[in-house]
Amino acid sequence: MKFPHPCTGMASLWLLPMFMTLSSMHGFVANYNQSGQQLQWFKPETSRFVSANVIHLETRTIRYYLDEAAYSETNSEQELDAIRVAFDQWESVANTDLHFEEAGFIEGEPVINLFDNTNMIYWEKESFLVNGGLDDIRGFLGLTFRAYFEDANMVEADIVFNGMERGWTTDFANPPFGAAFTESIAMHEIGHLIGMEHSSIGSTTMMWRDRYGPNNQLDLSVDDMAFVQAYYPAKGQSSQLGSLRGKVQLNEVGLPGAVILLEDTDGNLLQGTVSEPANDAWEDGFYQMKAIPPGAYLLRVCPLDPPTAPNPWLIKGANIDFIKHGVGETAFLPSEPIEVNIAKGLSIEQDLSVSPGTPTLRIASIQPTASDIRLLTNEQSAAQVRQGDQNIWIGFYGENLGATEEPVHVGIRGSGIRTGITQFREKQFGTLDAWILQVSVADDAPLGLRSFYIRRGDEIAYANGFIDVRPSVPDFNQDGLNDDFQRTFYTRWTSPSAKPLADSDGDQYSNAEEYEAGSNPTLATSNPVTVLPPFSLLDVSLDEQGAWIRFESKPGMRYQLHGRKDVDGDAWSARGEAITATEGITLLHDPSNIDLQSFYRVEVLPR
Repeated sequence: MKFPHPCTGMASLWLLPMFMTLSSMHGFVANYNQSGQQLQWFKPETSRFVSANVIHLETRTIRYYLDEAAYSETNSEQELDAIRVAFDQWESVANTDLHFEEAGFIEGEPVINLFDNTNMIYWEKESFLVNGGLDDIRGFLGLTFRAYFEDANMVEADIVFNGMERGWTTDFANPPFGAAFTESIAMHEIGHLIGMEHSSIGSTTMMWRDRYGPNNQLDLSVDDMAFVQAYYPAKGQSSQLGSLRGKVQLNEVGLPGAVILLEDTDGNLLQGTVSEPANDAWEDGFYQMKAIPPGAYLLRVCPLDPPTAPNPWLIKGANIDFIKHGVGETAFLPSEPIEVNIAKGLSIEQDLSVSPGTPTLRIASIQPTASDIRLLTNEQSAAQVRQGDQNIWIGFYGENLGATEEPVHVGIRGSGIRTGITQFREKQFGTLDAWILQVSVADDAPLGLRSFYIRRGDEIAYANGFIDVRPSVPDFNQDGLNDDFQRTFYTRWTSPSAKPLADSDGDQYSNAEEYEAGSNPTLATSNPVTVLPPFSLLDVSLDEQGAWIRFESKPGMRYQLHGRKDVDGDAWSARGEAITATEGITLLHDPSNIDLQSFYRVEVLPR
C-alpha cells in the first residue's frame, strides 16, 4: 500500500528543495513550482550545469547507478534486471526522446545524497531511516528523492526501496503472497524520477497504490505515456499535437483539487489531471492537458474522495499531493461532459463550472475480475479485463448504493464492453453495498481505461479509470512480440536479445519464429523444426510431368521442397515455392526432374 509524499527542505547553490515521493500508485499529474514551471530534465537554460555523470544532454539520456547487492543474495541479478526492464518500458513510449543508461554499480555503501552527482537506486536493508536520518521508510515500498534548479530543471534523483518490511519478488507467474513485485515498484518510482506526481485516475503506473505482486503499474497507460510525450517529445512531435487549458470554477470562484477527465467521444478515458492552487503564474482552479492528438473529445469534472472519507476510498487529494490537495474542496457535483475540439499545434482555452452540493453517492472500492460470482473480494485497484473475455464478473462497492425513492442505474462508461446480468447486494462487506456486473469484452474493444458509474435520480458518481481493457496478446513494450513469451525466457524481457528479430541461441530462427512454433528461443536444440511431431517422406514417383513427392504433414505448417542430383558434390536447391499444408498428407511436384535419379528433402519452415 502507498501513501502521499511529504516534502523535506534542502538547498545548496542553485538547488531548490529536495522532494521525497513514496511508492504508491498515480497518473498524468505534473509537478509545478511556484512559477508554474514543470519539474523535468533537459531544460536548455540550466542543463549545462548538470553533471555529465547524471545526464548526457546531447542524447537526452539520464544515467543511473544500481546497487549490485540488490535485495537478496540468491536473486540479485533478476532483481536488477527488473529495474532495467522498468527503464526500458519508459524509454519505449512512442514519439518521445527520453533515454536511460546504466552507468555502473554504486561504489561503497549506498546512501541518499543529492549532492554527489549520481542518480542511484538501491534497497535499504539495515535501517528504517534514510536521507541522513531525516526520513523514515516505514509503510512505504519506495521513495524517490529529487533535486532541481530554480527553473524546475532536474539536477539529480535517488530511489530507495524498502528492504526492511516486505519481501520482494521477480516471479511473474507465481509470486509469493504479499511480496512486492520489483518491476511494478520500479516502474512507479521512475515515473517520479522523470517528474511525475501521483495520478488522479485508476489503472495507471502512477496510481498511488495497487495490489502486491504483478499489477496495473506494470504497463504504462495512455495517461502515463501522455506525460512523456508532452515533456520529452521527439523532434517535431509537439507540433502534431494539441493542448487544453482553463479554469475550474465553483460559484464563479476558482476551484483547486478538482479532477478533470478527457475522454474520446465514446467515453473511453484518455487523460486525467487535477486543478491547481494559485501560484505566481495562475489563479486557483487552473488546469492544463498536453499531448492530445487532434480531434473531438469529451471533458468533464469530478470531485476526489473527501479528506475525511473512511477506509476504503479510491483517491483522496492527499494521495496526489499532501500539501497542495490534502484538504481540497470536494463538496460539489460531477459535471456533465462537454465536447471540445483539439487542433494540432494549438492550445485550446476551456473553462469549466461545477455545481455545489455534497455527493451522497461514492464508489469506495472495486470488485476485480472474477470468473465465478461466488469469488467476490474488495480491492482499491482497477479491474483488468482482456479483449475477448466472455461472461466475467466485475463491479464496485460503496455505502448506501441501493435504490431509494429514485431508481438506480449502473454501468460502464466507454465502448467495447457489453453488460449482462447485474446484481445488487446490500452490505456485502460490512457497511459496503455491492453492484456486480457480468460483462463480455469485444475482440476489437479499444484498449485502455473505462469508468464505472452509478446514477440515482439526478446524482451520479464514478470510479474513473478503474477498468483497464488489455490486449488478448500482451505487448506493452510495443515491439510486436507477446510479452508473456518474452517474460518466460528472458529475465530482462525488454532487452535487444528478446526482440522479435533477435536470435539469441544462434539456431537461425528468430524469436518471432520460435514463438509461432512454440520452441525455446534460448536453446539451440529447441527450434521450429525440433518441436514438431516427426514426419516422413512416404514415396516419390516419376512421370512425364516430373517427380511427385508425398509426405506426412501438419495442417497449417509451411514446407519447402529441396532437391539435388548427386548425394555428394551437388548443393541442395529449392524446387518450387513453399506451401502451407492443409491435410495430414501433402503432395509436392518437381516439374524440373525428368531424370531417373534425384534426391529430395522437405524443410519445415516457420509459420
